[in-house]
Amino acid sequence: MKVLIVDDETDVRDSIRLLVDWEDYRITDVLEASDGSSAMTLIESEQPEIIFTDVKMPNVDGMTLLQWIEDNAPDSKRIVISGYDDYAYIRKTMMHGGLDYLLKPIKRSELLDALRRAVDTWLKDEESRRLNIRKDVEINKTMPMYWDKILSNAVSQPGFYPTVANELHASFGWSAVRECRVAMMITDPLPRVVLDKFGGNLDLLYFLMGNICNEVIGPPENGYAFKHADPNYGLILLLTGDLTAADGKLRAMNDALYKVLRARFHCACSSTTAFPHRLHDGFEQMLQAARGVSFLKNTDRIHYEGDTPPPVPAQRIALADFANPLTAAVHRGEPSRIGSAVAKWIQTVGELEAVTWEQLKYWRYEYELLRGRLLKDTDRTADTPAHASSPGLFPISPDSRLSLEDWRREWTDDLCEIAKALKEASLREYDVIHSIKQYIDANYRENLSLQDIAGQFFLSREYVSRRFKQVYNENLSDYLEQVRIEQAKLLLANGQYKVSSVAEMVGYQDGRYFSKIFGKLTGMTPREWRKEAGQEA
Repeated sequence: MKVLIVDDETDVRDSIRLLVDWEDYRITDVLEASDGSSAMTLIESEQPEIIFTDVKMPNVDGMTLLQWIEDNAPDSKRIVISGYDDYAYIRKTMMHGGLDYLLKPIKRSELLDALRRAVDTWLKDEESRRLNIRKDVEINKTMPMYWDKILSNAVSQPGFYPTVANELHASFGWSAVRECRVAMMITDPLPRVVLDKFGGNLDLLYFLMGNICNEVIGPPENGYAFKHADPNYGLILLLTGDLTAADGKLRAMNDALYKVLRARFHCACSSTTAFPHRLHDGFEQMLQAARGVSFLKNTDRIHYEGDTPPPVPAQRIALADFANPLTAAVHRGEPSRIGSAVAKWIQTVGELEAVTWEQLKYWRYEYELLRGRLLKDTDRTADTPAHASSPGLFPISPDSRLSLEDWRREWTDDLCEIAKALKEASLREYDVIHSIKQYIDANYRENLSLQDIAGQFFLSREYVSRRFKQVYNENLSDYLEQVRIEQAKLLLANGQYKVSSVAEMVGYQDGRYFSKIFGKLTGMTPREWRKEAGQEA
């Protein structure tokens, strides 16, 4: 903290300097000026927090200096030290932000009290300023999200706008607006060049795109760009002002976005509609226009309802119709078969007259289901991103066209990776099931249960049971009984053990149950087996 002492008398400046132990008041620098003019220069360069000033000085006097400080350094705390006990001076001191008016000769106690009040007041004000700055920062961060939510409801929900009309009119100046257009920059799927850069932070992408579009729109009374709360709808443009220039502004936005993102976007737009009464109708018109946008062919990027009719049912295709050959190819693990199966799908898509926004969304849903089923028996999960794609999945070029060749290559690569994962999982599963079999062979004498065996390998009992049956074509419990009975045969043939002892030695605590299982698997009792073996006890 810095202090400036302004007085034309050197003795007065020295007295003030010597009367105070400045470090006790967090003062690090004590500056001096002999008149108001030099004080102004120091205040501009050093920005002292506390200023002591005389009234009568050459060049610029103390009252003029106080008035200047009020305009140029209002946060500083001012204390006047004067030899004149004049009410007019005291009044002007208070009027121009002075904190205290001390009379010469200076009393140390009065000086220290005034300084303490000045320091305490400045620290309190500084803390308040910091809190206000933090509050302003938080408001600046949250206001765009707040408007996103409010405006999303305003366009999506009929009758919502009147509930927030006063707030929107005050913030955006829309009280006199009577017409509007509602448009949407289609950001799903994203051009691959944008996805590669912003795929991990889509909020930052929408923030950037919103700022760029709002710069083109101009003052808020001309409209506003916002991210719709529903991620299906991307960036919404509410255009007011001169609507005859709407198309030009939409093209200007795309040009501006291209300079920054190196990609252009399809834009679905409503016709001019009454504001705010038909705002929701405009939103629905916009969605209808979006449903007709084709990503397959190079068309104008501004689309209105009816420009491109949606595909007729005969032109609609479903990935589910191609799921069986795709699944079979993946399970066979042959890249050439996978490539052929994907190529047939891509060929069928390429024969369509249009590939729309809604079709791409549905195909993405179908592909995620397919991947989930394929990945079920691997250590990867269904939400593991597809090769070089998710959340975009479809390769969109910088000019907003769907690249069928890139699509074919990426799905082929992704399904080949899944095939590889399935093969690795199969090998690992065989290894663990083989280890379970070896564990049974070595521990059949113990009181083993399916739960105990699964716990030894940190697997579920259901998984162990299912996979053991798949690998060895018999139930695990049947295999355990078979191992025990085979060992029992050897012990019975030995002739030196009682049947009850043999039962315990192979893991049966109940001799009668052992005899029952033995008879079930061999067709004879243990004694009959021993006799058959020529070792009558």
